[in-house]
Amino acid sequence: GIRPIAAFGTDGCRSHTAALLRDFDPGRYYDAMKLRRVDEGGRLGLVSTRLAIGDAALPTNTDEVGIALGTATSGVHSTVQHLHKLATGGPTAVPAMGFANTIANAAASLCSIEFGLRGPNVTIGQKQASALSAIAFAMAGLRQGRAAAFVCGGMDDFEERFFTVHDRMRVLSPVGGGEEASRPFDARRNGFVLGAGGHMLVLETGEFAARRGVKPYGEVLGVGAGASACALGAWPTEPSGIVGTMRAAMADAGVEPSDIDVVFASANSTPVLDRVESQAIAEVFGPLGVPVVSIKGAVGEYGASGGAALMAALLGLAAGMMPPTLGFERPDPACPVDVSPSARSARGRLALINATADGGAQYCLVARAAADPRLEPRA
Repeated sequence: GIRPIAAFGTDGCRSHTAALLRDFDPGRYYDAMKLRRVDEGGRLGLVSTRLAIGDAALPTNTDEVGIALGTATSGVHSTVQHLHKLATGGPTAVPAMGFANTIANAAASLCSIEFGLRGPNVTIGQKQASALSAIAFAMAGLRQGRAAAFVCGGMDDFEERFFTVHDRMRVLSPVGGGEEASRPFDARRNGFVLGAGGHMLVLETGEFAARRGVKPYGEVLGVGAGASACALGAWPTEPSGIVGTMRAAMADAGVEPSDIDVVFASANSTPVLDRVESQAIAEVFGPLGVPVVSIKGAVGEYGASGGAALMAALLGLAAGMMPPTLGFERPDPACPVDVSPSARSARGRLALINATADGGAQYCLVARAAADPRLEPRA
C-alpha cells in the first residue's frame, strides 16, 4: 500500500511516500447529503463500522452494543481547516457547523448515532497503540458485563499538515538518508512511513454470538497493558516494559510462551523500536524462538495498525499461513527474531499481537484463530 503521495505536494520534504487510502468512496454506502457535514475521519469510521456490523449480522438500535474507537488523528482534517480559517479570516470566517468534527470523539459519536449503539461509547487516543488499546477496553467491558458486544478497533487518516510536521520532526524514512521505505527489522531501516485506514471488528461474548448463530473469526484470550519510561515522543530504549506487557497478556490468557505460534510485532522500521522489541521477544521466547511478523512494511504506521494486525493474525492463521514482513531483506544482528519477507505456513492458531506507542504506552493481545472462519464476508 505504500507509494508516492499524490493527494498533496511534498516538495521540500525529506519524505515523499505514504500508505494513503486509494479508491475509497464513502458514497457507495451513504447519500452525499448525509456525508456533506462529516469530515474524512468520520466517513472512514462510518463505513468501516457499517462493514463490521453487516459482516457480523450485529443488531443495532440496542443498549447491548457499544463502540470503542482507537484513533490518533480523528478530527485532524477539520481542525487544520478550522484553525487556518480562524488565523487568516478571523472568527467570522469559521463555519460553526464544522466545529463538531474537530472533536476527537466525533467519529465514534457519529457511528453510535447512525447505528443506535447505546452501550458504552469511548474514543481512545494512545498514538500508534490506539486500536489495540480500544480492543483491550472492549475486552474489559465485556468481562465486566457493561455490554454484550462492542464494535471496536481503529480509524486513522491524515492530511498535508500532519505529514509535514512528522517530516520536519525527521521521524519518517529516509531519516539520515538512504532509501525511502518501511523496512521492519531490516538492517537498512531508517524511519517509519505514515499509513491510514479503518479496521473495525465486532468483539462479543460467546453467548451473544450464539444467540444469532454467527460463527466467529477467532477469540481474544488475554490482554496486557503497560508502559516504558521514555521521553515524550520517543520510543522505549530498553525492553523491560514490552517484556512485562507480553507476559501479562499470556498470563491473562493462561498460556505459556511455548504455546504461541506467531508474534505480530509493533516494529515499524525505526532503528530504536525494532531493536528493543526484538530484544523483548528474544527475552520472552528465546532468540529466533518464535516466528515474527510485522505488517507495517505494507500498511505503514498509524493508530489503527494494531487492529489491522489482529485481523491479519486471525485470517492468516485460520488459513494456515503467516503474512510476509515486506521490506525485510537484510537481517540486523541487533534484531534476533525469526522474520521472513515471504509468506510462511503456520504451525498453529495462537497469536500474540503487540502495539507500542512513542511515549511508552504498550498493549498486547493473545488471540486464537478459528479453525474454519468465514473468510468471505456475508455483507
